[in-house]
Amino acid sequence: MRKKSLATRLFGYLSLMLCVLVVIIGSFYWVQSSELFHREVEEHTIHEIDTSAKYIEQYVSNLKSTSIALAQSKEIQTYAQNDHANNKDAIHQLFDTILKSHPGFRAILFVTKDGRILKTGMDEEMVTSTDMMAQEWYKEAILKSNTPIIKSTKNNSNQVVISISQEIKGEDGQQLGVIRLDVDYQELEKYVKELSLGTNGYAFVIEKDGTIIYHPDSEVFESVEKQMSVQDISNSPMDSMVSEDYFVHKSTIGNGDWVLVGVSSFSSFKETSFKLLAIVSAVGIVSLMICMFGIYALMRYQLLPVKQLGRVMKKVEEGDTTIRAQENGAQEFQVLAASFNQMLEKIEKLMQDEKEQEALTRVYELKALTSQINPHFLYNTLETIIWMAEFQDHKKVVEITKALSNYFRLSLNAGNELVTLQQEIEHVRQYLFIQKERYGDKLNYRIDFSEEIPPIMIPKIVIQPLVENAIYHGIKEIDRPGQIDITLLKIDEWIEICIADNGVGMSGKETSSKQLGGIGIKNVTERLKLFFGEAFTMTIDSKSNEYTKVYLRIPIKRQQDLQ
Repeated sequence: MRKKSLATRLFGYLSLMLCVLVVIIGSFYWVQSSELFHREVEEHTIHEIDTSAKYIEQYVSNLKSTSIALAQSKEIQTYAQNDHANNKDAIHQLFDTILKSHPGFRAILFVTKDGRILKTGMDEEMVTSTDMMAQEWYKEAILKSNTPIIKSTKNNSNQVVISISQEIKGEDGQQLGVIRLDVDYQELEKYVKELSLGTNGYAFVIEKDGTIIYHPDSEVFESVEKQMSVQDISNSPMDSMVSEDYFVHKSTIGNGDWVLVGVSSFSSFKETSFKLLAIVSAVGIVSLMICMFGIYALMRYQLLPVKQLGRVMKKVEEGDTTIRAQENGAQEFQVLAASFNQMLEKIEKLMQDEKEQEALTRVYELKALTSQINPHFLYNTLETIIWMAEFQDHKKVVEITKALSNYFRLSLNAGNELVTLQQEIEHVRQYLFIQKERYGDKLNYRIDFSEEIPPIMIPKIVIQPLVENAIYHGIKEIDRPGQIDITLLKIDEWIEICIADNGVGMSGKETSSKQLGGIGIKNVTERLKLFFGEAFTMTIDSKSNEYTKVYLRIPIKRQQDLQ
């Protein structure tokens, strides 16, 4: 038998050791490959961004040179200084020549200081010269007179272009106007798109103040959140930043007006690493399975009694305490099964004893709760009989005395704790008759009893306390005629009893916390729950100064058990 126990231990030890080995190998691989790949991504990104920044710097320098040459050309100078100059055709020819020689140029715009406009490459009508000179690009070109201004703007077709604005000055330094070149956005884009930054990697160009010149995601121009992210990168004093998922590197273009930013994603590394890790794990798992297969096949037969015992335990968990485990297999398993069977027998005996004790407890509790009937009703009724006798109303005395006799006969019920629902309603009817004689027109009542309701058994005196509560805590407090309606309905497998009054009602807090008159709602609830368990429900619906409705729902299916 020790051999079997040792096999079980070896099975567990071997499984644990092989699992630990696979985890160690996988962890070592993951750490080493992560460090190596991160370093390669960072070095590659820095090289790509720095190299591309030089190409863009050369391209920007050529744009500036073109704008400066245009601003200093003889035709532009002549037209800007003389408002009667007739060399428009020469200027248009110059513009056309530049556009043809530079395929990336979209349009050229020339605005003199007196508001005259010459343009080419633009199909749409331009705004008035006054509006043109008030635009930001015009003002900035004047402000930085000696340096061409390059901005990412929108033309009249609402298309994003790269605009180079250059102030035109005469030989004496006099301000003559501004010339603007619109360059196709794709010209800058092609430099950036050629960058190899891996899966999900991208690059963009910003000004030193964070203004976006180019970004592959067009939505960034409309999204404040994305612009804030770009602004955070711009404001960072570091050229390189590393996060869990990305590596960011910045490279200044030219004199620092523009910055090329590259963002490389580590996602491709993670995908590759996960694939390799999956392969290593698969190899480890296969090895683990091969090593364990022999032990598993040898032990399977010997472990059958344990599985059988497990199935028996499952049945017991589901409530079947009559089932017993088979006492077979190895000696240890036989002892275990025998002990389990002995335990089940003891549990069954304890459960039977507990049921008997609970039954006795319920009887004592019911008798104690039923004995809590309010004696004031008897005193008040006797006073009413005496008052009627003094006035020699013998007929009323006989009627109310008979009703009182029936009331107590039904209350006592020959010592039985259960009555039919019909008897309980008759008990309530006698009670209301007596109270009607006392209160007169102050109290009216109606009882609706559906013929579909079977003669079920319920604890006695459970509806009368609720009616008593409706009178003393509802109708008695109002200065108008009171009405009590008792309705009994059969709904599927339930009996619903509703006691409604038009009394003072209650607030929400009172309906959940107030102990209400007589033996009270709490007493009724406890007695009904002792019989019906959690299947019984009581709800209260009340509106202050208008009404109160108490609903009892009693399950029909429990009646046979109660009897």
